[in-house]
This record gives sequence, C-alpha cells and structure tokens, in this order.
Amino acid sequence: MNKYFSTKMSIFVFASPALLLFTVFCVYPLLPEIWMSLHKHDGFRNLGFVGLDNYKDVMASPSFWSAHKNTYLIVGISLLLGLPLSMMLSLFMDAQTPRFRRFFKTAAMFPAILSVTVVAQIWLAFYEPNWGLFNSILQSLGLSSWTHSWLTEMKTVMPSIGVTFLWQYIGLNAMLFYTGIKTIPKSYYEAALIDGANFVQVCLRITIPLLQNVIKYVLILSTLGSMAFYSHVRVMTAGGPGDTSRTVIYQMYYTAFDTSEFGKGTAIAVIFILECLLISFVIQRYVAREKLEF
Repeated sequence: MNKYFSTKMSIFVFASPALLLFTVFCVYPLLPEIWMSLHKHDGFRNLGFVGLDNYKDVMASPSFWSAHKNTYLIVGISLLLGLPLSMMLSLFMDAQTPRFRRFFKTAAMFPAILSVTVVAQIWLAFYEPNWGLFNSILQSLGLSSWTHSWLTEMKTVMPSIGVTFLWQYIGLNAMLFYTGIKTIPKSYYEAALIDGANFVQVCLRITIPLLQNVIKYVLILSTLGSMAFYSHVRVMTAGGPGDTSRTVIYQMYYTAFDTSEFGKGTAIAVIFILECLLISFVIQRYVAREKLEF
C-alpha cells in the first residue's frame, strides 16, 4: 500500500482536483489580462495589438517607480517594525494571567476587524494639522516646531499612512504568533527554567526558533498584504499630494480607470503579480528551510 501511494502517478491523481481548481480560478483568469496587456485598450474597445509597448511605457514612467518606492516603504515598515512589535506583543500576552490575556486578545484583534474606512477616518482626525491629536500633543509640550501637516507634506505622508496600516494589523500578526507559541510543549520551558535560563534566553533559544514556520507564514502574509496596500491611500490621500503617495496597486487603478488606459493598467498588474510570485518563492526557498518536529 505504501509503495502504491508513493508513486508519482498516485500523487498526481490525488493532487489533480486541487490543481484543477487552482487552474480554473487562479491561472485561467490571468490569461485574458495578459492578453489585454499586449493591446491598447480603453476599457470598452480593443484598439489594436501593441506587443510589449505597454510594458515599456509603464516602466519608463517615473510615477511607476515612485509607486514602487512607496510600496516597498510600506513593506519595510510592516516587516522591520511590525513583525518585531507583533512578536513582543504575543510574548507579552503569553506572560499574562488568563483574565488579562483575554482582554489583550480582544484589544489586539479589534483594529483588524474594523473597516479600513473607519480606521482611516480615525487617523485622519489624529493627523489633522490644526486640531489633530498629534499636533495638539506636540504643541502642549512646547514642541510646535515638530508639528506637521502630516498628510500633505511629501516627507511625512507615506510614513504617516504606513503607521496607520501598521496599527490596524499589528494585533492580527500578534495573535498568529501567540497561537504558534501555545503549540510549543511546556516541557521545553520547564527544562529551560531548571537550567536557570531567563526570559530573554528562553525567547531567543526556544520560542523564536520553534516558531520559524509561523514566522514564515506571517512574513508572507505581511509582505504580500503590504504590497497590496491600496484602501488606506485611497481614503486618506487619494494618492496625493500630487502622485507622491501612490502605491503600485493605486497606480494600476489610476492608469486603468482614471486615464482609461486599460492596456497599461493590466501591464502594471502583470508586473505586480510576477513580483509577488518572486517574493513568495524567495521566502519559501530561503526562510525556515529546516523542518522542526516537537
């Protein structure tokens, strides 16, 4: 029986239903988009085959690379700040009593279940230059020179939107880490305490290494979620001032729907999909390669 199930043909037979569904719902819908990206299209009419000209025009546009810069800035904020903070929050929750743990679980998940529009409106009030929370606090502390028009200055607009995004989803990532922590056998921690390990040593030598599969999952989720960053920009700045806060997804939307250049818009979409596939491959290939069993 084991010999039968180990053959390549049997593996293909059992995997074929999933492969069929993946092909129908994921691969096939991409083919018309790829075909459209090779044509000049206004959303209603095909105006002729242009080959790779759409890709050349898109990649020659400064707005395209500015959108990439903004997108990867959000990715950097999400990974370099968000993941460490999420990990610390999950460790903090795990150290609490059951009563406080329930409170922190609810508080951590609350922003993630809110509508993006609601979250954006809350933070718009925080960033308001005249009566907003942040400028009011700075003025009350005598730091008026530190106040900004946060969402209309080129230097502050993207970090400000990134902090909003970070605040909304940091609790969700913390809950994913916390769920992984609860799967680690308690005997490991008991042995570490007997050996005299402190909290930091336990985290660095036991918790984080045994969470590598969860870390990989959260890394992929956070990276691709950050790259698909659109709604916060749409509500908070509409890509402004000018085009300085556009992300790749926003640039795709603007090109296709605001300028009616659907061929170029789909070209941006195809490039974006390839980037996401490449990033996913790199993470899968080089992060958490060892299989841990406990």
